Amino acid sequence: MASLSIPYAILPSIFQESDLDDEDSTTSVHRSIFVVSENKCYEWTNMFKDHPGAWCVGSSRNFLIFLDNNGCPQLLNPSSNTCIDLPCFSNSLIKRASVPSYCYYAEHLRKTFIAKAVLMCSPSPSQYTLAVMYGYPSCKIAFCSNRNASWVELFDAKRCYYDIVFDNNILYALADDCSIEGWDYSHQVPQKILFVKYPITEKDKEEETKFPCDKFSSQLYLVIGKGEFFLVERFIGNFVNCDGEVVYEGSNLSYEGDEICPYRTKYFSVYKLDFVKKRWDKIKSLDGGVIFVGANESKFVDGNLGCEGNSIYFSDDRWEEMNLDYSYGGHDWGVFNLQTSSVKFFAPYTNKMDPPPIWMVPISN
Repeated sequence: MASLSIPYAILPSIFQESDLDDEDSTTSVHRSIFVVSENKCYEWTNMFKDHPGAWCVGSSRNFLIFLDNNGCPQLLNPSSNTCIDLPCFSNSLIKRASVPSYCYYAEHLRKTFIAKAVLMCSPSPSQYTLAVMYGYPSCKIAFCSNRNASWVELFDAKRCYYDIVFDNNILYALADDCSIEGWDYSHQVPQKILFVKYPITEKDKEEETKFPCDKFSSQLYLVIGKGEFFLVERFIGNFVNCDGEVVYEGSNLSYEGDEICPYRTKYFSVYKLDFVKKRWDKIKSLDGGVIFVGANESKFVDGNLGCEGNSIYFSDDRWEEMNLDYSYGGHDWGVFNLQTSSVKFFAPYTNKMDPPPIWMVPISN
């Protein structure tokens, strides 16, 4: 298939026969893609022809980041079929994430160990730098590059992180208290150059009432666009019935049997960082821009790529639940319009997508 210059999502093959009792049901080498501007799916045969069983953990700089059957990371450009082998995770890195052994990781945690993976620039076999958040849910940061033959933990990244993103050779990380840290990777050893500590967040009391923590979970993303830093908060109903109502766990019991009530995204809030006042100010418009969040590197793009302006396109990255239940997971995939506060799901009647959709947001090299 020719290279695409517009955003698309990589999905399970249209023709894949999913057997929920078959642990190898995700080993198909075929995939389909959903082109946003056309609202249409196409089959992409043999995307993983040399990598059966590949499990994608992210996308960045026109490349997919995936783990092979042994849990070793690799990079794949699906358009050019360029593949770059990366160092395997060391036992010491695995154990720092409180995992007993590499074997245990490869057999049981391959699908949940990496929460986010981002590239500093478009890679080649002789030049690459990849950073990952690992050890979900208490995410740490590590990186590898062509300059070292192993994974290195970012030694002064001491917090729990929600998101990471590269911009102009600087790795920015969003901490759980909405602080931002930044490391300059243009040096031999990354140097911390930014720490916006405990910025004030403008909270909406109506929002807190509408999305109580006993029914909703939230996820945070860091997005950089047009020279601005954006904080994106995603509100996810933990149990959502077939009418779209968020309910308490167990309230779906009936004499006819249990209704499946999977989690679903219901709302987003967006904030812009004021560096002078050290505060996150809530905004109601992206000035026609578009944000993509999920397993992919969080991206801001112009709205002239066939996307719905002032919107947030999202995919399922709820790693802690995605593989716990055979009846749902990977399904939380759609678009939220910031101005109308409306959500549209791309597969509204599907509760299980395995492997889950991953956004590809092409960039010009």
